[in-house]
Formats: sequence, structure tokens, C-alpha cells
Amino acid sequence: MSTRDTTGPVLVAVEADQPAVVTFAAQEAIRRGVPLIVLHAYGTADVVAGVVPSQALIAAAAEDAKNVLSDAESVVTRLSERPSTHYVAELGSAVEVIDAFVNDVQPQLLVLGTDDVSWFERAFGGAVARHLALHAACPVVVVPPVHDLSTLYGGVCVAIESDHTAAGPLRFAFETAAARHATLLVLHVVPEGLDTAETESGRRGLAEVLAGWRSEFPDVVVATRVAADDYVVASLADLSERSELMVVGRPRHADLFGRGVAYRLTTVAQCPLVVVDPAYGTTHAGAAGVRSAH
Repeated sequence: MSTRDTTGPVLVAVEADQPAVVTFAAQEAIRRGVPLIVLHAYGTADVVAGVVPSQALIAAAAEDAKNVLSDAESVVTRLSERPSTHYVAELGSAVEVIDAFVNDVQPQLLVLGTDDVSWFERAFGGAVARHLALHAACPVVVVPPVHDLSTLYGGVCVAIESDHTAAGPLRFAFETAAARHATLLVLHVVPEGLDTAETESGRRGLAEVLAGWRSEFPDVVVATRVAADDYVVASLADLSERSELMVVGRPRHADLFGRGVAYRLTTVAQCPLVVVDPAYGTTHAGAAGVRSAH
């Protein structure tokens, strides 16, 4: 059994007007019994492009950053139960600032909002949520702009693409379902065009994989479903409208053509989406447990 670090904080990187992102992160920090760090990376177009901005522009951006953190603090303050919270504003590009914080504080979880960036920011390495979801050294949650997280009640859904990448996402999904007292739907993604015998073989293989997890988490009610790769994103997007959390595996290699499930889902999921490394739970980094809510 691996050594599991349960002391790292939950880190949430916020932009303006993201109350659902802050709420989700605070609730996760409470559920895990750890502190919350609220981080806002601020700057100007000059910073994004690598150009040194004027002091006046930096001062204006810093004032805006204070307002973003003040709004986030108001969200946390209104919660009935609040974690110990630290608020930080850092000048720089979002990806670089967040990456540095992840490496420094080694959070259990990184929470982000969905991407809403201009063509200019994309040209200089934007799409922050998508980049960090696929590269950060811990599980990453991408939270869409949901007005009320309490309306998401359909349990936890995890999509697995192969035995080689399933262990980490499955462990995270079972831990989360157990902590939330939620049902778990396991969606097995298979290649398009399998014949009946191949499909049945896949079902048996999935049952064998899940047998061990069911034994370790006997209180989690599990359902299974099979989906062909060509239709899986549409299926998951539909399921995300009813799920409270969706879990997918992080690709082992860079996917330049964007065909990985995680890559395609980061902009279409309607519920919080967690991207988990296949090695989650087998290494020290990012292998934090979730305590059961009562």
C-alpha cells in the first residue's frame, strides 16, 4: 500500500465572478479536513506576451486582483462551514503562477474554472484550465459556471479507456463516491466497431477490474455502462448534466490531435470534471485521501 499524503491543502485558482469555483474548493477543503488556498494570478496583456508593463498598469491590475480575492472571501464567509483560508495574489501569467504554486505547496487538489479567454491569450499559451488539467502534478477539477452546485445530485461518473490508465481515476472515483455517499457510474470507453464477442470480452474484463474495487469500497453502489469512443464525449456531456462530479484519466502522452477524453471534455462538461493521473494513489504526490462526510 502506498504512503498517502492527507495534509496538503486544496488550491483554487480564481478569476472574477467564479463563486461556484470557490464554493466547490471550500467544500472540498472541509470534506478533506485541510486548509484552502485561494490564488489569483493577475497581469496585463504585456505580462501574457512577456513584455514588462508600466507601473501604472501593474498598480491597476493589483487593485483588480484585490477585488477578485475580496469577492472570493465573501463567498467563503457565507458558507455555513468554512475552512482555514489563505488568499494570495501573484503577478504573472496564470499557467506559470499556478504551476509554481502547485510545485511549492503540493496540493491534494487544484480547482479551476472553465476557460473563457480571448484569441490573444490563446495565442500566447492560454486555455489555462485545459493546459493545467493535462499537466499539473495533482488531480485537477475544472468547475463550470454552475449557479447552484447543490442542484447536481446524480452521483459520481468515471470514464476509463484502458486497464493501463484506469487505476488512478478509479481510485479517486471510489474514494469520492464513498466520501459523498454517492452512487458511482463506471463508463468503459471502447473502440468503435467491436463485434459482439469483443464487446462481451470487454464487459467481462471490466467486471474483473471492478471486483477488487468493490471489495475495497463495499458501501459504494456501482453501475456500469459501455460507450464507443466516437460517441463517448457526447455521452459524457449528457451525463454531466445530471452528475455531481465526473472523473476522467489524464493521457499518458501529449495528445496533439485532441482526441483524449480528458482534453475534449474540459470545455463541454456541465458538472465539475476531475482529471486524474493514472498513477494517483501509487505515488506520494497528489495521492491524498478524502474523509467521509457525515
